[in-house]
Amino acid sequence: MSAEPAVTVLMAVHNGERHLEESIGSVFAQTFEDFELLVVDDASTDATAQILAAHADSRLRVLRNERNLGLTRSLNRGLAESRGDYVARQDADDVSESERLERQAAFLDERPGTVFVASAYMRIREDGSVIAVRSVPLDATGIRWRLLFLNAFAHSSMMFRKHAVERFGGFREDFAFAQDYDLWSRLAFTGVVAALPDPLVRYRQAEGSMTATIAADVDDVDRISRANMRRLGPAGARIADRIDREAAWHLLLAGTRDLTLQRSVATARDILGLETAFARYERLPARLQFRRRAALLLHLIRALARVAARAARLRA
Repeated sequence: MSAEPAVTVLMAVHNGERHLEESIGSVFAQTFEDFELLVVDDASTDATAQILAAHADSRLRVLRNERNLGLTRSLNRGLAESRGDYVARQDADDVSESERLERQAAFLDERPGTVFVASAYMRIREDGSVIAVRSVPLDATGIRWRLLFLNAFAHSSMMFRKHAVERFGGFREDFAFAQDYDLWSRLAFTGVVAALPDPLVRYRQAEGSMTATIAADVDDVDRISRANMRRLGPAGARIADRIDREAAWHLLLAGTRDLTLQRSVATARDILGLETAFARYERLPARLQFRRRAALLLHLIRALARVAARAARLRA
């Protein structure tokens, strides 16, 4: 490893003894070797400190918070201490595939204007078995569209340029949990971003992990989503003020089981309005606008048909 590593793998952990060894092991097993693993121990009271101390690898650096600061402030502390030009995030219960750092660093090396690269990921159970492989949007336009509604990526799938994040002041500390969604949004709406199609990370949604509570923090997620819609201009701002974001997320990505037809139709109209504002914001060529609009209309028609069919079954 060079005196200044090319990549800092940044991990923050609080009482992560259960999966920490596996997570660290996946970092040390990388085919790319020019990295440091910087772990911020956020005042853990379990065996986390002992697990970290047992590793003699010189690429490991550990910072310990004397009191619990939470994930966001711990990440900012680590970001300030990181030495790599690239920073790869990893949570203490997630696992990186062996070629992850090599592939993401090579991608950024070849594209100096790109500020972050994420990847698809595998969602795994507590025992490590795979639940599903999650695809992600790959180009900047697709990423920005997804970010209008929810976080597009697993936190541990991300590698970014340190200087780009520092220009934004790091992770915003008024977001206790959804700090990643906020940061990816700020980067994506001001710079060139991308993702790789192969799953390079196994993301464990384990109870007690530092990111497991993100899903419960719906207020922050809603606030970021609507702020992203307002980036599209006056039309986006008007829709942001009224759209049923939960219904939009279900219509687009998560299924329609609990939606009423009236709620779905109103939300579909707002989604189409957002698409119009988004196409204008992105300055998309007319042909691409037409293809996107047609695909979205087809998707929404099918979703509304499922909602209507379910309503008919319930009435029968």
